[in-house]
Amino acid sequence: MRSASAVRPDVPSFGYATFLSINATSIWGGIFPYLPSSCQTSLTTIVFYTVQIAVFWLAFCTAMALTWKRPDLAKRAHVLAFSLPLAFGPLMLIGAMYLEAAAPALIVCAAALIGVGSAGFLMSWQRVFAASESTAGNLALIKGTGFSALLYFGLCFIPAALTAYLIPLVLVPLAGLCLWLAARATVSEQPMFQDVPREHALVYRNALRESFLPALSIGALGFCSGAIRFIAVTHQELMSTLNIFSMFALLAVVAAFYLVWRRRTLHVDLMSVFRVLFPVVATCLIVLPFVGEAFADAGIGITYACFMLATVLMMMHCGQISRDSGINPVFVFAFYGTITYFLQMCGYLVGYVSGSENTLGVEQLSLVALVSLYVMLLAALFGRRVGKLHTNRLEFLMLTPRAPEKDTSAEIAVTQAVRAQKQEAVALDGEETGTMPASEGGEPGASHRSAGRDGSARRREKRLGSEERREVAMAVGAPPRDRPEAPIVDRLSKRCQQLSELYGLSGRETEVMELIARGHSGPAIAEMLFISENTMRTHNKRIYAKLGIHKKQELLVLIDQMEA
Repeated sequence: MRSASAVRPDVPSFGYATFLSINATSIWGGIFPYLPSSCQTSLTTIVFYTVQIAVFWLAFCTAMALTWKRPDLAKRAHVLAFSLPLAFGPLMLIGAMYLEAAAPALIVCAAALIGVGSAGFLMSWQRVFAASESTAGNLALIKGTGFSALLYFGLCFIPAALTAYLIPLVLVPLAGLCLWLAARATVSEQPMFQDVPREHALVYRNALRESFLPALSIGALGFCSGAIRFIAVTHQELMSTLNIFSMFALLAVVAAFYLVWRRRTLHVDLMSVFRVLFPVVATCLIVLPFVGEAFADAGIGITYACFMLATVLMMMHCGQISRDSGINPVFVFAFYGTITYFLQMCGYLVGYVSGSENTLGVEQLSLVALVSLYVMLLAALFGRRVGKLHTNRLEFLMLTPRAPEKDTSAEIAVTQAVRAQKQEAVALDGEETGTMPASEGGEPGASHRSAGRDGSARRREKRLGSEERREVAMAVGAPPRDRPEAPIVDRLSKRCQQLSELYGLSGRETEVMELIARGHSGPAIAEMLFISENTMRTHNKRIYAKLGIHKKQELLVLIDQMEA
């Protein structure tokens, strides 16, 4: 994959970037300061953001409950159901500029509509990314996050009075159009969309049990961001510089992650991400009360950027859970969102308790820092237990594997050796089927007596050609795919790992392949991995497609050939 084509905007990444830029511009006070002077009070500001964050959280709770009882609603949800609230919310704020008598009611309604619309858009984009192939979905999320920062910087050059009309009349319809086009291209015939949660309660219960601690770690960062958010919305002088600083930090991290991903395979779990971000956020919170406003922009910006980065990885993790276990993507993402944004709302309330004075005081910042650190320490303490029944690691297979410089003479020698070995295997297969080469006295009509078996041999020979190229690359020094070593229990496990590295199988596909090779049936594997049988069949088809085979016997032969 070339670098230029990989970072080129497409419909999902551009649409998601537009949605994030709308959130950054409107939610962070891009429109609110232009309300009538009578409405620009601390009480009105607190009410607006409190209603918005509460409705945003309630939308996730409602989506989780509805998906459990009526999973068909998640498939039939229309883009207009989220675009209209997200557009009418800012329009009501504009109306409050001219209708001062109805301004309080319009502000509350606008906050509720923006909360519902934002949550609906976020869950709809999660559904699109989860339905995509793993690499494509993760890449679109990363590009969309980076493009959102660039788009936000562009909006900063537009007068704020014009932005108030630009968001509901241009940006929201554009984001809705991109979401509609991306949703139309989604393949709905997947186990995650066909699954009925109540029919596989054990699968969902296991997934939720294993996902609770990762969700709690993201929620701890959300708690810090909620407390910081209250400070920001009650001190409008921090708004513009805070937004720009957090977007710059997020853009730098996303760009660095993409550059590393292009050169090596990455495996990340949310608990490890939390352990990395913990000292960064803790340092910002500890020094915040002592340096005051001089460090407020940087500290608050870094803290919120860490939370935004964690939510991006959370979306990727939820998509992987949906693909690996066949779980409804809206349900699992709503579960994560319910925990994460509930803790963010609690952090917002802690910020409210700390006070809303015009100047940042040591008492306010100290209370926010102490409570936030306490919550993060509790999450770190509970997060020491690692789940064993579910795939908790995010897998990023290298985008552009690089072939090392090879010794031509060595490559030729290995190629000849491998070709001789494969020809011998094909010859032995021909002897077993009764088909002899013409030069050794075989009758021309012998091949017609076993045409079906010869066709299998030709398919095997074609597959062996691709194996030959891979074995040559390994023999002349090509590095194996960079992935953490899975526990090797016996020779079969080692062969399956080697086969996975050669053909680019995911961690869950490797797990399924090894269980198939050990003779377990499909229902038994589904029960062992806590997935539905339909999901098990989907994994089986993907494994066979990547390996270029059609039945279990061919898989066993392929695994046996890994011994060499």
